[in-house]
Amino acid sequence: MARYCALGISTAISIALISTTAHAQDDFYRGKTVSVVIGSKSGTLSVAAQIVSRHLGRHIPGNPNVIHQQMPGGAHLVATGHVYNVPEANGLTILAVNPQVAVAQLMKMPAVRFDIRKFEWLGSSGSDGVLFGIRADLPYTSFKNLQTAPTELIVGTTGPGSNSYDFPLLLREFGGAKLKLVSGYAANTDIFLALERKEVDAWTALATTVKLAADRGIVRPLVRARAPVPGLNHLPADEDLTTDPVGKSLMATRGILLSIGRAFAVRPGTPPERVAILREALAKTLADPKFQAEAKIATIDTEHIPAAEVIKGFDDVMSQPPHVLEAMAKYIKVEK
Repeated sequence: MARYCALGISTAISIALISTTAHAQDDFYRGKTVSVVIGSKSGTLSVAAQIVSRHLGRHIPGNPNVIHQQMPGGAHLVATGHVYNVPEANGLTILAVNPQVAVAQLMKMPAVRFDIRKFEWLGSSGSDGVLFGIRADLPYTSFKNLQTAPTELIVGTTGPGSNSYDFPLLLREFGGAKLKLVSGYAANTDIFLALERKEVDAWTALATTVKLAADRGIVRPLVRARAPVPGLNHLPADEDLTTDPVGKSLMATRGILLSIGRAFAVRPGTPPERVAILREALAKTLADPKFQAEAKIATIDTEHIPAAEVIKGFDDVMSQPPHVLEAMAKYIKVEK
């Protein structure tokens, strides 16, 4: 009888402790402000982070105020280094990550002040598909046509480090596509205008952007990165278009980062119970019909990618052998 009484008391204490812990987390976030920091002023990543910010607070215990803080500079390196080093590790500062900063870390760039593997990852709001397309009036309908084309196709790009440059560069170097890259366009909108004026023949950008151009009959998508693109998953992935092992590894590395997509993290040392709360809050936000409706208006495809998948993706990227790192330094740059 005494044993059962002891068990009953133990169970009651455990329930009380769980209740007290949950209440403490409610008390922690209640009346506080959570900042979502993003390293750019525009683009899909920034827009998606703003939409998450507007809905996240409803799903955090205590319903804190959530604000969106832009911190551009160094191709997202400034924001990433800031969140990693400066704010207190208390779960009140969230980084909306550009996964491409992992390349800067692999390259041992001096501006890197973080270890991407040590962040506490919350998950991602969806992968970023990338599409390579050509002008719809051109006669080529497959990638093989680009390998056997009588002349080079002119590809408009913003410059090294961007999807518009690196993606077709690898298709040319390792896939045999007859492409000539022309840099110097200020933004994707300028490349789009050049396509309409027939100054360039081909273009690479995030899938959402290229799909809009395809819907207008301006471009014909031919190749995608490994990240899925709704409605266009029948297109070949770039890494399947080469037999060169180094080229395949470089394409896969870029593809993994794009598949990680729009990830969120808090700095190392954040209490585990708050990391758990923010992970659950992000998952609930992404399932929220109000969030989904706003994302649809912004033409951003969303899905919940759990923290474990984000962690695995970065682990895979950061585990490159020396010969791949050497090739990466030659072919893949960090956008300035």
